[in-house]
Amino acid sequence: MEKKERIKSIDVLRGLTVATMIMVNNPGSWGAIYPPLKHAAWSGCTPTDLVFPFFMFIVGASMWFVFQKAGCTFDALGKKVVTRAFKIWAVGFLLTWYPFFSFPITMAPHEIFGIEFSFPAMKNLETMRIMGVLQRIGLAYGIAGLLILALKKVKYILCAAGVILVGYWIVLIAFGQGETYMTAAGNATQRFDLWIMGAAHLYKGYGLAFDPEGLLSTIPACVNILFGYLAGRIISMAKDDKLLASQQLMFWGAVGIIIGLAWDLGFPINKPLWTSSYVFFTCGWASLLLGMCIYIIDVKKKDRWTSPFVAFGMNPLIMFVLAGVIVKTLSLIKIPYNDSTLSVQPYLYRTIFVPLAQLVTDDPRLASLLWAIFFICVLWIIARIMYKKNIFIKL
Repeated sequence: MEKKERIKSIDVLRGLTVATMIMVNNPGSWGAIYPPLKHAAWSGCTPTDLVFPFFMFIVGASMWFVFQKAGCTFDALGKKVVTRAFKIWAVGFLLTWYPFFSFPITMAPHEIFGIEFSFPAMKNLETMRIMGVLQRIGLAYGIAGLLILALKKVKYILCAAGVILVGYWIVLIAFGQGETYMTAAGNATQRFDLWIMGAAHLYKGYGLAFDPEGLLSTIPACVNILFGYLAGRIISMAKDDKLLASQQLMFWGAVGIIIGLAWDLGFPINKPLWTSSYVFFTCGWASLLLGMCIYIIDVKKKDRWTSPFVAFGMNPLIMFVLAGVIVKTLSLIKIPYNDSTLSVQPYLYRTIFVPLAQLVTDDPRLASLLWAIFFICVLWIIARIMYKKNIFIKL
């Protein structure tokens, strides 16, 4: 596929976001992470909590240019939006399911037409998590895309965003468990997801069945895409006046941050629940950063530093999927270590990166960060090769 004329700042921010997503998801040790590279324990926002909503915002900004080129009608894009949404969700589910079989391999007997066969035992779908990062991206892309095609005009899109965010706040209060409506065990999103998907199919990382990428909380996440779409419109309407585009994006970004902080007083900024204040706060920072990128790259023409991020930005979802496949595959390979065995990642971390970091400090967080940087560099080499060979894979 040939490279097309694109908005470089959007590609750079998309690539930076994906690279950061991969880095924070792959530390050398989950027990040794610098605070800015951790998610907030519950309410609040760290730099890591900005990464996922930034990507959603950039999805929306890119959507503006794609939709305008294709005519922004249901006839032209409706089927494509639904198809792409399903593809992204399906790839996310398959990544969760991968490597599909239980390890070590066991043979499960089955009888077909009276003849008994033995097949490798599949991973249990009855306890498989249904949602996840890619699944949320797929669903949010589909919902936001269909809303944009149906509403078309900016004022209607803004009204829809407002109804979603205020409505979500009301739903959490009305259907949550009283004063605990903002807790992991008392919120309405958990109750909804339990009702629709069941506890077996939800994330268990909070000590109970609660999915931070659940179904109900995906609805306000759609607004990140809607606001990103309007940011794309700002860039497009400014035409060749990149300074004006950057100024407008930074202005509206500051407005978003202020609204988010003000709303935080009554509806806390919270990533697991993807609260309405969190939407405004993160979209504000995303718009501000996009405006800064346009100013630096397109106005001041300082773009030598952008090459690594452009390579990631041209194949963002594939690089995210590839990172997950590599990590899961390495976990299946065992290497002798002392009197036991370790999979490849912890083996390399303990034998190479821990000793390397100890040349500087005894803080294990440095070793953990060095592994994450190394992993990003490996993936960047792959992304760079794909970019140079004009290989662009769009889910």
